[in-house]
Amino acid sequence: MLLQTLLALGLAGRALLPEIADFSAPEQALRVRYEPRSREVTNWRSEAVDALEPKLVITLAALLKAERPIVTRCVKLNNYWCIKSARWNGELATDGEGHVGFASAHHGADAAALLLKRYYLDYGRKSALDIVRRWAPPECGVPAGIGGIAVLAVRGIGGTVRAQYLASRRKGNVVRYTAKGVSGGKPGRVSIVIPVKPKTPEYRVPSIAVGMGEKPKAPDPRPLVVEKPRPKREAAAKAPAAPNPRAVSACAPDEQRLRNYAARIVEGLGLGPKDDLKLFAVDGKPLPNLAPVMLAMSAVELGALQASPDLVKAAIERAVRKIDTRAETLEAQEQESRLAR
Repeated sequence: MLLQTLLALGLAGRALLPEIADFSAPEQALRVRYEPRSREVTNWRSEAVDALEPKLVITLAALLKAERPIVTRCVKLNNYWCIKSARWNGELATDGEGHVGFASAHHGADAAALLLKRYYLDYGRKSALDIVRRWAPPECGVPAGIGGIAVLAVRGIGGTVRAQYLASRRKGNVVRYTAKGVSGGKPGRVSIVIPVKPKTPEYRVPSIAVGMGEKPKAPDPRPLVVEKPRPKREAAAKAPAAPNPRAVSACAPDEQRLRNYAARIVEGLGLGPKDDLKLFAVDGKPLPNLAPVMLAMSAVELGALQASPDLVKAAIERAVRKIDTRAETLEAQEQESRLAR
C-alpha cells in the first residue's frame, strides 16, 4: 500500500509540474536556460524528480515549491556535487560564486565523475581527505577575521557605550573613525580605519575552480646529496617557539568539517579518511568504489537529498564507454598506420 501511494504521488507530481511533461522532446530541451534572478535552471524540478532521492521528499518539494533546507541552490542548478565552472559539457552558466548550472542532471553527474578522475589520476589525490581539501577547501580566512576585528574594535565586548569608548582608544590606535556631515539635511558619512599589524596571522585560502587550477607536482631535478652531520657548537639549544594558538584554533571548526566530510565518503568502504579510495584503474576505468563515493559526496553537498544510484550508474557507464571507444579508435589508427607502411 505504501509503495502504491508513493508511486501515485510521483506520477501526480510529474503530471502537475508544467515543465516535466514530455520534457525529453528536442524542442523542449532547447528551451532550458539559466535564470540569473532566481539563480536556477528552468528544468531543475523535472530533473530533480527523476534524479534525486528520497523520491517522495523531492516530489513534494517540487510540487510545493519548497526552498531551503530541503532544496539547496545546487539542486536548482542540476549540480548535485556543487561543482564550479571549468567549461564542462552541458554548462549553461554560473551563479555568483561560480557554481555551474547544468542543462541536465546527467551532465552534472558526468562532470563529477570526470573531476574525481582528474583528482585521482592527474593530481594524485588518492584519499578522501586529500580530495575534500580541494573539493571543499577550508574557509578560515581574511574576510571573517578582519570583519571580526572591525566589529570587536567598534562595538567592544558587550556592545556597551563604555566598551565602545575603550575599544576606540585602545593602545596602539586600533581603530580610528571620523564623522563627516553633509549640508542640506542629508545623512553624513562615517569612515573607519583599522590598521592591521604585521603579526596578524595569514591563512592560505585555496582556489576551488575545482581541479582546474591545480598542476601535478614536478619531480625535483636536484641530485640527492647526503650531508654529513656537523658537530654541535652549543650544548644548550634554544627551545622551539611555541605555536601561535590563534593560527591553530582559527581553522579548527573547518578542519573538523573536512574530516567529517571525508568520514562520510569512506563510510561502508572499510577504509580510513587517509587511505587510497581505489576509484580508478591506471587506464582510467572506474573501479567499484567510485559509485558509493559519488553517492556519499552528493549526500553531503545536498543535505536532505542525494543523487539516485541510477544517475550515478549511468554516468559511470558513459565514462566506461568513452574509454572503450577511445581505445578502439586508437587501435584502428594503429592498424591503418601499419598497413600504410
